[in-house]
Amino acid sequence: MHYVIADPHGEYDRFQRMLERIGFSDGDTLYLLGDAVDRGGIGGVDLLLDVMARPNAVMLLGNHETMCLKAMDHPDDQRAVNHWRRNGGQVTYEALLRLTEAQRQRTLDFLRALPDCLDLEAGGRRFHLVHAFPADNTYDRVWLRPGPEAESPFPDGRIVVAGHTPVCELWGYDEEALRRHLEGLRDGHMWIYHGRGYLDLDCGCGYGLPQSRLACLRLEDLAEFYT
Repeated sequence: MHYVIADPHGEYDRFQRMLERIGFSDGDTLYLLGDAVDRGGIGGVDLLLDVMARPNAVMLLGNHETMCLKAMDHPDDQRAVNHWRRNGGQVTYEALLRLTEAQRQRTLDFLRALPDCLDLEAGGRRFHLVHAFPADNTYDRVWLRPGPEAESPFPDGRIVVAGHTPVCELWGYDEEALRRHLEGLRDGHMWIYHGRGYLDLDCGCGYGLPQSRLACLRLEDLAEFYT
């Protein structure tokens, strides 16, 4: 089976609970759509090390990995360092410093080699996996913020599976609109967003909201799992 997770943002324990919930085995493949690190979770580097050790796990580049690399590769660029830390990177920075030099370089090399999109077939459907949204350049593939009107741009019917934008923010960033949306959620939790050929899996993991949780999609039958 093929499973997709997006934006765990350092919540290593919740990530492990998800693997238990789906019964993840050596015969399955896990796709992580980026943003393993930063935000509210303290286990982002542990999560990276876990993924790196799994031969059946594939990770895509997210905007938080991009910020991490820019800051770590250019420590004298104060603008890049501050941008990363303002977006929750301090906890990741401190965890990277606790690694040995060899471990840290291996981890950063792993991030540098990440692809930024991937096409595959499962369950008779074709999918395009990407962190943010399909685009013709890496920057947009990890940073674009589509709205609820977004739809798959592929005429061949590929379904876009992405994260990056918490589903509660697809309708905008107005504080009052967000509050009303969060208060009206079914069962009080965020759910995977289903658009026209576009699925958003970012259910706010790492943000510390009571409505937040980690989502997982099984591609064969589009079954959804949450922790």
